[in-house]
Amino acid sequence: MSPKPPHYSNQPATVARVEAIEGNKTAVVRIQLMGRGGAALSSLLPLLALAVSPWQVAASNVTAVPGSRPRVPAILVFGDSIVDTGNNNAVLTLTKANFRPYGQDLNGGVPTGRFSNGRIPTDMLASRLGLKELVPAYLGTDLTDDDLRTGVSFASGGSGYDPLTSTLVAVLPMQEELNMFAEYKERLAGIVGEEAAAGIVAESLFLVCAGTDDIANNYYLAPVRPLQYDISAYVDFLVQKACDFMKQLYEQGARRIAILGLPPIGCVPSQRTLARDCDPARNRAARLFNSRLQDAISRIQEELRCQRIGYVDIYDVLHDMIADPCKYGFDVSTKGCCGTGDFEVSLLCNQLTAATCPDDRKYVFWDSFHPTERAYEIIVDYLFPRYVEKLLV
Repeated sequence: MSPKPPHYSNQPATVARVEAIEGNKTAVVRIQLMGRGGAALSSLLPLLALAVSPWQVAASNVTAVPGSRPRVPAILVFGDSIVDTGNNNAVLTLTKANFRPYGQDLNGGVPTGRFSNGRIPTDMLASRLGLKELVPAYLGTDLTDDDLRTGVSFASGGSGYDPLTSTLVAVLPMQEELNMFAEYKERLAGIVGEEAAAGIVAESLFLVCAGTDDIANNYYLAPVRPLQYDISAYVDFLVQKACDFMKQLYEQGARRIAILGLPPIGCVPSQRTLARDCDPARNRAARLFNSRLQDAISRIQEELRCQRIGYVDIYDVLHDMIADPCKYGFDVSTKGCCGTGDFEVSLLCNQLTAATCPDDRKYVFWDSFHPTERAYEIIVDYLFPRYVEKLLV
């Protein structure tokens, strides 16, 4: 694993305290500037009809997406390759996507490490929230202060709730993603101060997307877990790990958490049967996980008294796209655009041995495991008003 980026040094703080009075929508901002000899010069600025929070003051000089107002101060992302914007570029693993043809429809065709032909859900959600068009990876990126204030992705392609899943492919375990988040908070506090940093974290949207690799690339491919668990017991194990992860995020200050369920894993091109049918066992496992995860989230909401921890169902919309591609303007849903479309993913999807389809906008899947940018757009358009909006109120 590459070394972690250094901490930013603390910046001289000009805003010492911000007090917001929510009741009458009037706020008083106390600005303390140190003059000669260390004397404090104080001024009080009454701002009528405005409620100010520390994160709003800290983020006031951040450039948002043109024409939009940020709904939250930042988006912070955890999980696997669906939401990894390039962290695996800095990890010693074969599970990478920082080469062509990955990214052929993004930034002039320069690969970024995203496991698709273009933008991924992480980026689309950030744009929807009015934050920015692309979410940077925490590792291997020259992050600016604005990058940190508006959010990053800690996700690692190939990771999962089960620690064994990341070990099998030498990527970052979910616990390490949490460790990076703790470091991120220290760096953020060095930029905006402790109080504003805590406000940014509390008001940000946290996105967690994991579990697919646990089922597809661990339980059904590796020999260890099936000897220890039947599929029902393994799903219970994963759900407990997911709950532990959510609680750790909460303990670290997260208050808006969107946790994605599993897709129809058996209908993903690389997981289909030899007859190219959807694999029913993998789909049953995904539905079982989703059902038990929803129940677990309801219990966590009551336990933590936090209704902004929400389940996001991606199974139905993706299953419908696969079953009836023409309805969504696609021609192909059983193969990926890269190579034969049956098994090419990561290193096997490369410009030397795997030609791509003439028009990736006609395909639901880019490689044998990950959807195309256009498919992601449709999914996010469907999910945002039904699930994410409820966490923003």
